Amino acid sequence: MRATRIAAVIFSAALAFVGANNAFAANPYKTPCTADGKRVCAMQNQAKAESCLRQHMDQLTPACKTYLTKKKG
Repeated sequence: MRATRIAAVIFSAALAFVGANNAFAANPYKTPCTADGKRVCAMQNQAKAESCLRQHMDQLTPACKTYLTKKKG
């Protein structure tokens, strides 16, 4: 039962992210990976941090992982 609730919350968050994806695209300097770039790679410039972020996918937030996966394709 608890696993079902967790899955529902994750699914809802993913749907919210997909809906908000256009808002992120409006400002290329603010992405779902901005905070992760600062936290994981200690970089302010997200464009420069992208290769570092891809090397540390296991440490990223779900929103950032989704963003990088979509951006690659």
